[in-house]
Amino acid sequence: MHMREVSLQSSLCSPHRLISENTFRYVPAVAKVTSYTTMELNGWVYLWHHAEGAEPSWTPVELQDITSGTWQYKGRTEHYINYHIEELPENGADVAHLAQVHKPFIAAGIDLASMWNKYLSWGQHKWTASWNQPPAPDEHVGSLKLTHDLKFFGISLPFVFLNVHAFQVGPGIVYLKFESFFGTGVFIQSLTPVEPMLQKLAHSIYMNWAVPNCISKFFLYAECVQVERDIMIWNNKKYAGKPVFAKSTEDSLIARHRRWYSQFYSENLPKLKF
Repeated sequence: MHMREVSLQSSLCSPHRLISENTFRYVPAVAKVTSYTTMELNGWVYLWHHAEGAEPSWTPVELQDITSGTWQYKGRTEHYINYHIEELPENGADVAHLAQVHKPFIAAGIDLASMWNKYLSWGQHKWTASWNQPPAPDEHVGSLKLTHDLKFFGISLPFVFLNVHAFQVGPGIVYLKFESFFGTGVFIQSLTPVEPMLQKLAHSIYMNWAVPNCISKFFLYAECVQVERDIMIWNNKKYAGKPVFAKSTEDSLIARHRRWYSQFYSENLPKLKF
């Protein structure tokens, strides 16, 4: 609005500023702005930040079904959570918590103290999950395969069965692709630091354009209930930098995930001291 030009290559302001049609005023060479590598993809704008100023070593994945319009935006949820940024990605490798936190029927609510309601025990969510790290050149990607089944009185309901393949891309992006009775879709999960120990978590759902909005909204609601059960734990737990792991398959997955996630911490990354 002050008629200044900024070079996207050098981040420097133009050496002169136009005051009127025939008048220029000198702009000091020190006048510059910070520029970042950005890209618009899957309906999002991504910005690369590195503590040492290094160039991008990986990029988000393009979802062709969103680009082509086959999958359309159906809604989103947002939460602000008081936890360490690594807590949520680590959830993908913590397969043991699924039966403890996400088994009770979603109608039982999000309060962990009351969700094991015996009057709603006729409905239960069943899960299977496995996490692994793909080989090079995809070291920055974590892979989670998950199945979800909802049973009423021990009988499976096929229209809510989900086969999920989730990809954690970098420290804060997750694509949860799913196959369901109503077709395919994806949850795009974005985790953005707001301040130390405070993160903004957003989930956006995309499904086939022909799927009624009431179906996608139900999927979004069900996912939100399960996330808010996790949030009750995250908001009240302490992140242990060096926890004691049991010699078990479940704990070994968490240890593997921590080693994998450590690649996203750089030498000069600002550290919280308390």
